[in-house]
Amino acid sequence: MIRAAVLTAVVLAVATASATAQLKTPVDWKWRVEGATGKVVDADPPKSTDTRFVAMPPGWHVTTGPATLLYHPDYQTKGNFSVEAEIFLFPGESQEEYGVFLGGKGLAPTETPSYVYFVARRDGRGAIIRRFGPPVVDWKANDAILPNPGKDAVKNILRVDVNPNDVVFTANGKEVATIPRTGLNFDGYFGFRFGKNLNIHASRLDLTHKLAPVPVK
Repeated sequence: MIRAAVLTAVVLAVATASATAQLKTPVDWKWRVEGATGKVVDADPPKSTDTRFVAMPPGWHVTTGPATLLYHPDYQTKGNFSVEAEIFLFPGESQEEYGVFLGGKGLAPTETPSYVYFVARRDGRGAIIRRFGPPVVDWKANDAILPNPGKDAVKNILRVDVNPNDVVFTANGKEVATIPRTGLNFDGYFGFRFGKNLNIHASRLDLTHKLAPVPVK
């Protein structure tokens, strides 16, 4: 019942916002849009070369043209931490990825970016991918990730727990993968990674830094 209530609230917020005042792009966020001419706008609908990103409580609504990174420059990860996002995928045809990225560096348009992203797809598959490198965990089906083959929005909660020795990736409270922390950078900017031609509502993005000492294996 709680899941249904949250889903109904998000769908109603999207419908109400679409019928009322113009929604605005958050001025305190930054982004990186793939493609030479792509940019972030608040126009509805956006051009095919642009991404629409607007504040729509609870959270943000995103309609991608090109693949897009979205992040708040005031917040970065370091040490031992958890990042968790609650994301609603709306009906559509695109099988592109949606989820979170971590360890972001070089994200300005003129720089060469590096980051790791934990993402799902409409078909219920998940992956852990490093930018400009082979997948850490390649695409595979997982019962923890809810697919969206139908006419309704589907919610997935994606979480990354970065510990001293390992990194645990979960969807909706169930483990998707655990990998060694060594060899990958998870410190830096974090935020959303959304692929091409998606209709998304991200209702939550949380960062928890773990300050208490933890056992080192």
